[in-house]
Amino acid sequence: MKAGLAAAAATALAAPVVAVLAVLGAAGTALACFTAPGPALAAGAPVPAPARVWIAAVQNACPQLPQPWIAAVMAADSGFDPAHAGPRGRGLIAVTDADWVAVHGAGWNADLDGDGLPDDSDPLTVADVAGQMLCQLLDDLDQPLGTPLSGARRLSWLDTLALAHHSGPGVVATYPRIDDSAKTYLEGVHADAVAWTSTTPTATAAGSATGAPSQVAPSALVDAACASSLADTGTVVVPPGTPTDVAGAVAAALNLVGARSGWYNRCDRLACRAYGYANSGYESASVHWTRMLATGHARPGDRCPPLGAFVYWATGSPAGHVALVVQADPGCDPARIKVVTNDALDHATGFTGGVYLVTLAQIETGFMSRSGYRGWSDPVCAGALQVGAA
Repeated sequence: MKAGLAAAAATALAAPVVAVLAVLGAAGTALACFTAPGPALAAGAPVPAPARVWIAAVQNACPQLPQPWIAAVMAADSGFDPAHAGPRGRGLIAVTDADWVAVHGAGWNADLDGDGLPDDSDPLTVADVAGQMLCQLLDDLDQPLGTPLSGARRLSWLDTLALAHHSGPGVVATYPRIDDSAKTYLEGVHADAVAWTSTTPTATAAGSATGAPSQVAPSALVDAACASSLADTGTVVVPPGTPTDVAGAVAAALNLVGARSGWYNRCDRLACRAYGYANSGYESASVHWTRMLATGHARPGDRCPPLGAFVYWATGSPAGHVALVVQADPGCDPARIKVVTNDALDHATGFTGGVYLVTLAQIETGFMSRSGYRGWSDPVCAGALQVGAA
């Protein structure tokens, strides 16, 4: 993935995210199927094509942030260069060494995804860490969303976040008495965010350069046809009567990514919810797996799960764990197989029961043990249908 992104960055022209990842081919990710919550980044904004994917990754990590603002901060911090290093930090969006370790759980040169390359060489990892860092900073500012600062002049919530990111949270209280560097940065980010916002109306607004975000993180829309195109290997058998098909389940799961709470210890429910069920109908993921074994729906030990499959682990708890595959890989590379799961990054984000998009390699680094992997099964659920499901 890292080599593919680097090669594409040198030649690609500005284009929508889906088109970018079609060019990247095997380097593609489930982010290809996201239609970002509004306001959208204008098609004519001077943002390189690969950077649009990285911006989507930042928003995936912090859904409150609108893409035009992310793009403006990324341009100001790094000029869209993933390898940028400066006095304020490193990466696409400046991250200090301390913040990187706090969010990522290891140093810049670590290889947590197990692909043989340092994590800081992967722009998507760099973008994900930056998004989590900005979300935490937003929380730390402890300012009710939409409440501007008092004083001779007022800052929007996004301008407040930009100033805190550039100069530190302590400087926010001194506004408008800020140094020239902070003033230039703030004015530049604000101007670019406004200029790069699409004028096409969108159904859901995540925020604007002057407005406030919804208290509830907006859901991305996911193109079902695009999602189904991610099926590179194998197939699952979806039982008759299941409310949705594989493409619909992948779309539904991706729409839940970014939730900050509500899914603690509810992995089995999360997997079946994607297929239109209110719950799984089983007492736990372990019970679910046992039933799949007994009915011939399980593939024990198979580490090449197809799109839409449920993947299972034994854990220190009798309940076990299950996740839903939203990107398969014909080479069975755990760094390319992606799953939607709950709880996995709560330790880094501070969420309780959050929903995340991670690779198989990532989920088995600290959250699940590779040795505990049980296998995958067809998406068989026995619970009640979700309200509104067919």
